[in-house]
Amino acid sequence: MLNINASEVFRRAIKYLVEGLAVAAAAFYIPRKKMNLQEILMIAVTAAAALSVLDLLAPSIGKHARHGAGFGIGTGLVGANKMPFPGIPGLL
Repeated sequence: MLNINASEVFRRAIKYLVEGLAVAAAAFYIPRKKMNLQEILMIAVTAAAALSVLDLLAPSIGKHARHGAGFGIGTGLVGANKMPFPGIPGLL
């Protein structure tokens, strides 16, 4: 029989809603060419769904996916993805 904890379901729903909103904010503010709201909503829902599936099936991969996405956005904001590192070709 299913053992469903209502507080855990609510906690996860809020978690993925916040993650989706964070992705939507990034999709709205970061690009130079603005997207329409339907595209932003599709990106946010897709990201939230992908992270929820990763949490369900492979929790450690979901954790690392979040860290990698944050690192990628951060390096893009400071321009580090265009700076050459000694011995390493440019990232883009």
